[in-house]
Amino acid sequence: MIRVLLAVVLTVVLLGIALPAIDHAAGANSDGRVGSIASQFEQTAVELDEREDLPPRGVQGPQRVLEVEFPTPSLTATSVLKFQIEYFPDERHSIITYRVGGRPERTHHVDAPVVNADGGTLKLGRITGHQEFILRLERERGTGDSIIRVHRVGG
Repeated sequence: MIRVLLAVVLTVVLLGIALPAIDHAAGANSDGRVGSIASQFEQTAVELDEREDLPPRGVQGPQRVLEVEFPTPSLTATSVLKFQIEYFPDERHSIITYRVGGRPERTHHVDAPVVNADGGTLKLGRITGHQEFILRLERERGTGDSIIRVHRVGG
C-alpha cells in the first residue's frame, strides 16, 4: 500500500516537473516553424518583386504558389494565435507579425510590397495545418508600381 502511494506521489511530482518543459519545447518548436514560414513568404515575395517584370495593364502578372504547414496544436506544438502581413506604402516594404501560444510576438521584415487580395493587410489569425497561397505580381492601382497580392487558396 505504501509502495503504491509512493509511486503515485512520485509520478505526480515527475509530471509536475516535466510538463512545463514539454510546454516550453512545444512553444519553441512552433515559434521556429512559423518563423520558417515567414521566411518562405519573404523569399517568395522578394523573388517575385526583384526578378520578374511588371505585366502590362490588363494582363495577369507572374505568380508563385506557396504551400506551407502551420503547426497544429499537440504535445509538441502550440497553436498560432496571429499571423499577418502589413504593407507600409511610404517605405515600400511589409512586416510579417506572428505569435504562437505562450510566446512573445515576433516580426519579420519583407523588402517587398505585400498585401492581401483586396489590397489590405493579410490577417490569418488562428491558422493550422496545410495552407496554400498564390503570390501574384501586379501593378498598384493608383501609382502603377509593383505590388504582390496574396490569394489564399481554399480559405
